[in-house]
Amino acid sequence: MELNNEFVTNFGESLLNIWTNSLDKVTASQEEIENLLLQAFTTQKESLEKIAGGMDFIQEQQKKLIEEVRDYVQNNVEKVFGEQASQTFEKWNAQLDEIYNRVQQLTSTPYKESLNLLIQSQEQSQQSYKNYIEQQKKFRVEVLNLFKTTQKGFTDLFESNTKMAFNLFK
Repeated sequence: MELNNEFVTNFGESLLNIWTNSLDKVTASQEEIENLLLQAFTTQKESLEKIAGGMDFIQEQQKKLIEEVRDYVQNNVEKVFGEQASQTFEKWNAQLDEIYNRVQQLTSTPYKESLNLLIQSQEQSQQSYKNYIEQQKKFRVEVLNLFKTTQKGFTDLFESNTKMAFNLFK
């Protein structure tokens, strides 16, 4: 009779091991996909932030270039045409600055805001995905525990049926 219990126990453990190994492989695949998607989110966020930073850098460089050109031209105007022409050039530049600032607001502000919205949206998507991953992990643990419980019940049932069957043939 002891041999029969060992057979039942080994059969139950083997079945449990097969299912557990299969579930572990599926879980490992899911975790790998989850990690790759999280990396993609991180890379996308970094790219968007670099684009936004690059845009700021370009605007700063444009302003520096315009100031350098303006100073150069103003110095030349003052040398060639005198102080009064230099002051007129300065007033003209003030008007150009106002136009430039308005054009910047019309062109770059919506672009910057769109980038900021994309970054925020991406961060929210990433957080939602992280929450989803946590739920999936909990679900996988629950399924494994449920499976183990069911498997134990199956093994117990198999064991009792086997004992009954052996008892019938005694």
